[in-house]
Amino acid sequence: MAATTSVTEDRTVQTNVSWGKYQEILRDHEWRSAPHFSYDRGTLEIVSPMPIHEACKRHLDLAIAVYAEERDIDVYGLGSTTFQRKDIERGFEADSCFYLENQTRVRGKKRLDLTIDPVPDVVIEIDITRSTLNKLAIYAEFGVPEVWRYNGNRLQFLLLRGDAYEAVQYSVSLPIASVHAFQSLLNSGLAISETAWMRRVRAWLRESTPQP
Repeated sequence: MAATTSVTEDRTVQTNVSWGKYQEILRDHEWRSAPHFSYDRGTLEIVSPMPIHEACKRHLDLAIAVYAEERDIDVYGLGSTTFQRKDIERGFEADSCFYLENQTRVRGKKRLDLTIDPVPDVVIEIDITRSTLNKLAIYAEFGVPEVWRYNGNRLQFLLLRGDAYEAVQYSVSLPIASVHAFQSLLNSGLAISETAWMRRVRAWLRESTPQP
């Protein structure tokens, strides 16, 4: 029997959850956008996102979409898709994820098989209320190259170096995107309309583009 511990109003943890039970839970929630599930060798974390959580995720999604359009970069977003590997008994549903370099390898697939398919190039993790699981360790085990992590106050760009993440100032997947610029944009975005904010992101990108 799994033991359940309340962590916050929106986050719960179950221990002693078998891989089979985890699969059963995923099947029961296959067509639902929430809650999100993360699994680490018997420990299952269940998160029901708060409005501020979703707002921050939405703005970073929009920023990447505007960036890709302005820079003429192909990008393929898969939202909070479930990624799992039985061999390591781990699974995650990021708040959002994007394929850039590897987008042609997964575009249009109904299901992904991580024995042959790549993980996302960029994962977005909104951590307003602190996770009890070490999400970065899970992402590192899967080999996710880049994580954008926001805790409600601070945005970090994290690159995988060996088996751990290192904070950097610039994204590798989206060149010229600096953590300082995106932090400033994100801070302003929560106080204005999405349309006005996208115009602000677009204006910043055009100002940052070298002139011929």
